Amino acid sequence: MSSKHSAEFKANIALEAIKLPVEELDAFAEKHGVTKTEVLEWVSALKAKSANIFEGSADSHGGHHHAVGEDVELKTQDEELAQAVDFGVHNDDLNYKSLTFWTTFGTVLVIVIIIGLIQFGKDSYFKAQQKASFNSGETEIDEIKAKDAETLNSYGVVDLENGVYRIPVDKAIDKIAVD
Repeated sequence: MSSKHSAEFKANIALEAIKLPVEELDAFAEKHGVTKTEVLEWVSALKAKSANIFEGSADSHGGHHHAVGEDVELKTQDEELAQAVDFGVHNDDLNYKSLTFWTTFGTVLVIVIIIGLIQFGKDSYFKAQQKASFNSGETEIDEIKAKDAETLNSYGVVDLENGVYRIPVDKAIDKIAVD
């Protein structure tokens, strides 16, 4: 460390520099006529020796010196504050009636929605099955109609032993009309 500057100057520079971002240290050091390295050394020294300032100064605590880890007794009239200090948290006063109501309401609502979705799924599946059955029955009807139309409009043997034959219906109507 440089000895050309007073301890008070170094302390003041370190106190100002400790608040600055690292990017601004070059400009800060140049402004005060020192190097960035010197500023960093002074800040490090300040940080390292700052705890020593409070050692052995019983007067700063009204004559009471407390070592690290020593138990401290806190007296207060506010029971809520005392509990918060003991447990490290603030005691929450929950409204259990409201909490129970909304929890139950939310649970029932979710269950109703799930049951509704299941019913909707079952209904959709049932309707799809009905539509598929109807479409397959419609196809069978169309096939039967086509087969009957072919039978009505073609020649064929009905009973060979008795000599019964089939002729197209149009030809049969014409033959009956002519006779």
